Amino acid sequence: MNPILAKTNGITLEEHTRHVVEQARAWLDAFPFLESKYQERTGAALRPQLLKAAEVHDQGKRHSTWQTACRKDAKEGGSRHLMTADLRHEFASLDYADTRGIDLTLPERAAIAAHHGKLSYDRRARKRWKNDGEGQFEYLWDEFCEEDGRWTIDPPPNLAEKALNERFRIAGVRSLLRLADTRASIQEKESQNWVPDPEELQFAYEFPYDSPRGVQEVVTEATEDDGRDDTAMILRAPTGSGKTDASLLWAQHQINAGKADRCVIAMPTRFTSNSLSVDVDENVSKTGLYHSSAWHARYGEGVGEEDEDARHRAGEMHRMARLLATPVTVCTIDHLCAALTGTREDHFAIFYHLCNSCVVIDEADFYDPFVQANLEVLLHVLRHFDVPVLVMSATVPDAAKDFYNIGTLEEDTSDLDRTRCYIKDAGEADEPDEIVDVLRPIARQDPPTAILYANTVKRALAYYDWFRDNTDVEPILYHSRFTEPGKKGVEQNLLDALGQEAWDEGTAEGVAVLTQIGEMSLNISAPVMVSELCPYDRLAQRAGRLGRFEGMDVGTLHVVTPTKEGNLYPAPYGEFDQDEYEWHPGRALVQTREALQFEPHSARDFIDAVDELYPNAESFSPSDDRIKTNRKRLVQHLKDDWLIVSARHSDEETESTDDWLSRDIPSQATVLTACPDRFDTYSEYRAFEQEYGVSVPMYHVQRDDREQRPDLPPVQKVAVEVADETEEAWYSPAYSPTEGLILDQKRGRSMNDRCL
Repeated sequence: MNPILAKTNGITLEEHTRHVVEQARAWLDAFPFLESKYQERTGAALRPQLLKAAEVHDQGKRHSTWQTACRKDAKEGGSRHLMTADLRHEFASLDYADTRGIDLTLPERAAIAAHHGKLSYDRRARKRWKNDGEGQFEYLWDEFCEEDGRWTIDPPPNLAEKALNERFRIAGVRSLLRLADTRASIQEKESQNWVPDPEELQFAYEFPYDSPRGVQEVVTEATEDDGRDDTAMILRAPTGSGKTDASLLWAQHQINAGKADRCVIAMPTRFTSNSLSVDVDENVSKTGLYHSSAWHARYGEGVGEEDEDARHRAGEMHRMARLLATPVTVCTIDHLCAALTGTREDHFAIFYHLCNSCVVIDEADFYDPFVQANLEVLLHVLRHFDVPVLVMSATVPDAAKDFYNIGTLEEDTSDLDRTRCYIKDAGEADEPDEIVDVLRPIARQDPPTAILYANTVKRALAYYDWFRDNTDVEPILYHSRFTEPGKKGVEQNLLDALGQEAWDEGTAEGVAVLTQIGEMSLNISAPVMVSELCPYDRLAQRAGRLGRFEGMDVGTLHVVTPTKEGNLYPAPYGEFDQDEYEWHPGRALVQTREALQFEPHSARDFIDAVDELYPNAESFSPSDDRIKTNRKRLVQHLKDDWLIVSARHSDEETESTDDWLSRDIPSQATVLTACPDRFDTYSEYRAFEQEYGVSVPMYHVQRDDREQRPDLPPVQKVAVEVADETEEAWYSPAYSPTEGLILDQKRGRSMNDRCL
């Protein structure tokens, strides 16, 4: 009698089932906290449910239709027959259990149904549930829909909390079965079959110094004091004071105390995530990095296409980071908020691992009211599941305690009163020529060392051009419109010119022209800074790059008020009126302009100014109906999408859905800076996009279509052959490794000056 197959490579059902059970056991053995928290939160045991689901999950492969197709594919190669067999084995597995009287809990049933991502309202998935096996599995879909709609007619007042509890109860079994099945399937392959050992993914941190200092000592004292609640805490300390290691000391305490088994660090941007992951990786067991371009930023770097084994290993660690399954995962806040929507199958795994983590929210003062509203929902979920939370920033205001509903604010006061910088008024300026008395002395330094912050890419280019046209200085320009490899190159140039090693060795030289991308996590410094006016909390971040390293003198910060035709030009610190096609300044910018004192500033001065800027919780709160509506939609996802994956489209690049946004940004377009031809697969095309693509607001692309100039070819649409399909892509040759993608067609330079 022929054995029952589970794979076309000859792996039997008995073997595969054993392997999945072994992987599930190994994961639970390595992470006992998963079981204890599950028992505490649900009153049920996780292990027996997971192991039972593992035993049953592929029993549907016994079906004669599936076995016939599998054997044909095993003989001929490929998967043509299985793809056209019209029988999903997950459905058949549930039917197998029902017909044999195997009693399954809802988490077990959901895990089996979803372990290949088919428990979804997606049109194609629903069609399979209704039509596969000539309709014999439709009753299963009806049962899931009935469960999913249990609160539709008479919703309880605490629906969100009930739905969250059910999501957690189901996600534990669901996500770990999918993880165990994937790991077993990888190891059953003849090659590229490495998976990380669960024990190597356990949290371990080694403090890199002899003893804690400053902010690290503050955290140590807070965690060692039994009378202080350290599970929800705000930490305020100046930039460059060692907050990262302080947060890891805090995380170590939470994990050792049995309150979590991993750490997630949420950052405002992909750039800050990249930078922090490198710093953290030096002293922890393994650090994962995840955002939409993390593969190129970290995992794919230096791995050649021909080294398939290395690419596989990198891909596995990338996948673990995406699921928050690494000891420390550094990601964007968007990744965590998006997981609450339940619009992708992996959201259940991300959500489940998040609930078993301790969470550090860094640079919390970076977020605008739109993101703060989403963050408020995220913090509510974390509180509900007793997830330890540490909110950090150099200038987080006292009012944040009320807004975040966190009663404890710890502060490093050891160095608050030292003068950090001298702030001087550089006046108003439409163009750099209007502040020559500030810029010219920078170029006359020997050697010139300075940092300039412009509020928009266009104004950054103007400063860059001024130095190139009027001085011998070749400035280093950095903004958001570089490719991912381009960003890494510019970042290294900045570190080589103005990083700590350069200052320590006496080789520091260079003028950096930056936009907001350089406000955080870029460890450079200079004695002179020019910054365009921005809200006080952002100004404090910029000032943190002045005289940053030991032995440097107190720096001077020249503040320029950006104007356009003589009026304040507030972009991006305000709202853009599409009808009037102009910017209106935001409250924080207006109040900063009125309150800014041109005098020496200490860290305490910045903190006091930010406290005045945000005096109460209401100053954080959503200021318009659009923000409130977006927040309500996220809460609605919590209520609706706890069992069956929503049919809503989820955009992996923006971490948003078609009804909810993670950020209030205009529609984006990816502009390719190398002309594409054809690709055999979509994965090849996506890799090309990540390497050569630059994300820009759609209105810039559309504007360039209207305003063509002969010296600057506009962004143009090109046809790209991908597999057997034709895709449209935006392409522009106006890219330079030193200037990025230039979309300003009114800029006075020619293409030959800019592009290589």
